[in-house]
Amino acid sequence: MSFGLVLGTGGQLGYAWTVAALTTWEQATGRDAREADALVGTSAGSVVAAALASGVPASDMLAQLLDPPPAPSRPRGAPRSTARRGLPPVPRVGPGSLRLLGEIARRPRRFPPLAFGAALLPTGRGDTTGLRRWATKWASETWPEYPQVRIVAMDYDTGARVPFGRPGAPTASMAEAATASCAVPGWFSPVEIGGHRYVDGGVCSATSADLLLDPDMPPVDEALVLVPLARTGPTPAVWSDPVAATDGWLRGLIGGRSGYEVTRVREAGVAVTEHAPDPEDRAVTGWNVMDPRKQAEVAEVALRTTAARWRRERTGER
Repeated sequence: MSFGLVLGTGGQLGYAWTVAALTTWEQATGRDAREADALVGTSAGSVVAAALASGVPASDMLAQLLDPPPAPSRPRGAPRSTARRGLPPVPRVGPGSLRLLGEIARRPRRFPPLAFGAALLPTGRGDTTGLRRWATKWASETWPEYPQVRIVAMDYDTGARVPFGRPGAPTASMAEAATASCAVPGWFSPVEIGGHRYVDGGVCSATSADLLLDPDMPPVDEALVLVPLARTGPTPAVWSDPVAATDGWLRGLIGGRSGYEVTRVREAGVAVTEHAPDPEDRAVTGWNVMDPRKQAEVAEVALRTTAARWRRERTGER
């Protein structure tokens, strides 16, 4: 049976969770994620999608998470990078996209809630060179004829969702598209492609799962949708843990929008398996999904929790 993979946004720690979840899914089902007929990737998920489409097994990505190479040494006298501690550099002053703010003011119902915040945030000073290096490490420069791959970014001046890889989309390599898809507003500088500025596709949707239904995508019978910025299971009460409760509320909001897209895919006759981090995953992740120092720990926990999830899926346990 044909199948599609939808890999959502989630930052550095969402990337770790996604790679672990894919690894245990392969073990539980006997399938190879590289054999997907259609791939949709957003932000961190775009790097995983591009890697799979380039023939890189999930096990290779997992191995580097569990045993990362040493970080390059800092040149003598260079300022200490905040990115290694999961913190952005100080952004520029003023809204990042006045044009997008104007578009939202004219037609507010056309845009998702996050678009206003993304336009209002100052332009990030984060250098996307590191993102490009990360994407290039795993992704081929050329798009494969098969599987069909869509990497989602947002046009920072119009708010349009742009699925790179779709016929008629702006010309870019998979690595360039993934870099644009990962450019978090307020943190990284927008990525310019073909004279347009692009930022993280997660502003439009955490997954863009509905792209599986595009007429230019191969039809699939089944789909696995991973949403590392959503949640599975309960969240603590506000009075017991305000930070975790707020995180859970935001994840519920993000997951709700993805849920509408997944419903559309199911209504089209596709059997969808959807998963997001459970309470144990979220406890180890914490509120800062951009902290690279916790990637190995998040992956190790996710290997256990997601394996249990697929086992319950197979056996019907609750």
